[in-house]
Amino acid sequence: MTIRPARSSDLPAALALWIALHREHEAQDDRYRLSDDATSRWSADFRTWTRSATDRVWLGLDAGAVGLLTAHVYEPAPVFAPVRMLWVDDLYVAPGARRAGLAARLLDAARQWGHEVGATELRAGVLATNAAGRAFWSRHGAADLSVTVRMPL
Repeated sequence: MTIRPARSSDLPAALALWIALHREHEAQDDRYRLSDDATSRWSADFRTWTRSATDRVWLGLDAGAVGLLTAHVYEPAPVFAPVRMLWVDDLYVAPGARRAGLAARLLDAARQWGHEVGATELRAGVLATNAAGRAFWSRHGAADLSVTVRMPL
């Protein structure tokens, strides 16, 4: 399998992986729902990210795109101590390509880029009901920083 930065021409393959990720999230927790225009918004962002110095998308390829990671350089609001971090929005490997180390290789690519842009830490959000995702991050040294709670009004 090959890992490489995405190009704008990769949009259809990247979007298909992104949609699959969110369909899995929706199946894991019925409170998780995308907006009706989510795919068009993400597509517009993707085109920007493939040309940006502070955003990256990587694809994992094996006879087609089977893995996706999106990451962005992020700095917290000024009320917090300054830290340049890498924020991973999406990490997904298609079911048929799992357990082959692709997610770890995508993460390694993001970490290397994070070092190159001066980030000192990486953060990511993981759906609370995503046990496999939480276990993956834990195996790679990530620990909970905060927990988002939700209640209906």
